[in-house]
Amino acid sequence: MKHNVEQCTLIMRQLSPQRGVAETNVSVSSLEELYDYCMNLKEPRLLERVVIAGQDNHGRRHALTFTFQSISEPNKPKAP
Repeated sequence: MKHNVEQCTLIMRQLSPQRGVAETNVSVSSLEELYDYCMNLKEPRLLERVVIAGQDNHGRRHALTFTFQSISEPNKPKAP
């Protein structure tokens, strides 16, 4: 049996004064769709994690989780 990817999920985080931290899940079906979605992601939603789930060549389920950290920097004055 060959290993295969079954699902790729993007988890976005959004901070809200009313609800605290809210997470939203979006499934993508290809690397192109993943790239396109990330390129068009607008604040206040931040990409938190990418989870790729599938099976190995023995039929066992596995998940790879890629975690991102985002920070905001205030506009710094340019050096003279």
